Amino acid sequence: MQNITETVAPAAPRAHSTKKVVLITLAVILGCAGIAAATGALWVKHTFYPSPIQPVSLTATEKAEFDNKLQVLGNPAAIPADEANRTLLISEREVNAYLAQQQLGESVQVKFGDGNVSAALIFTAPEDFPVFPNQKIRVRFTFGTSLTPEHKLSLKLDDLSLGGISLPNSWIGDIKGVDLVAENVETDPALQKFLAGIQSMEVRDGALKLVLNK
Repeated sequence: MQNITETVAPAAPRAHSTKKVVLITLAVILGCAGIAAATGALWVKHTFYPSPIQPVSLTATEKAEFDNKLQVLGNPAAIPADEANRTLLISEREVNAYLAQQQLGESVQVKFGDGNVSAALIFTAPEDFPVFPNQKIRVRFTFGTSLTPEHKLSLKLDDLSLGGISLPNSWIGDIKGVDLVAENVETDPALQKFLAGIQSMEVRDGALKLVLNK
């Protein structure tokens, strides 16, 4: 009977395989460290060495439409009788263009969300600021806003963040949740008159919806 000799393939050298795994692991670690360092540098630059915000400018057509809205808001006699024509949609783009006209476009940018208004603000922190006094910084305020059936405007600070990090309430004088305009409304006849002309107000993603009283 013929004997069959089994041939066994030589085992691959483990040292070469281990070295390859180590090199790959080191490459991944170094790559992650590089990404983290780059991200951190961008965060610091964005937060503490911010470039001016790009001001918004409207086209001639957009500006004419926005001017008409401002005219209606400033002239109650121009308010139409039917509700459809008494409804104004003011976009965040129009608001930011208005801020640019007031020479604020490079330091303030407003965004409308569902039920809230946020504002990015670039400024030099005062000496009594809880963090980084006298440092030029970029912060973001987020306000919850509404108009009650009694035509009282509510504007409450929901959050104040620095570089995307929410600051503790105790650091900012415990003003989160405080209505920041209630006292001003009560003592400002012009603001009371303006609010009296608004039937309802809704903040939605990207726009402010106002329905004016007759």
